[in-house]
Amino acid sequence: MSAQTHIISGFVGASPETRTVETAAGEQRVTTMTVAVNNNRRKDTPPTWYRVTMWNGLGDTVCKYVDKGSFVICICDRLTASAWINEQGEPMATLEATASSIDFSMNRRGDNENISVNDGDIPF
Repeated sequence: MSAQTHIISGFVGASPETRTVETAAGEQRVTTMTVAVNNNRRKDTPPTWYRVTMWNGLGDTVCKYVDKGSFVICICDRLTASAWINEQGEPMATLEATASSIDFSMNRRGDNENISVNDGDIPF
């Protein structure tokens, strides 16, 4: 058996957004946010952007404590890359991750209280 785990640490690019989707298990809430990861070795390199997805309670908690500019550490169990050609004929790519745990190093109130949430910690 094999498993993959990805750790994404960076700054949130826009406030998380939640929507409801219909799945085989019924209606579920899905929350997405973008996270910018800076390359510490080269200051002239632009950040790598990830689109991070969270389901149900984990996403609800993220919406409560995370805003644009917040520093987060995402533990992700799935990472996919997609490439395409845009309307102008330029090559484009995106990195998408599904988070199983989020660590908020600084919360919305601005104090130093550390909050870490796992999918299994949420009672609903």
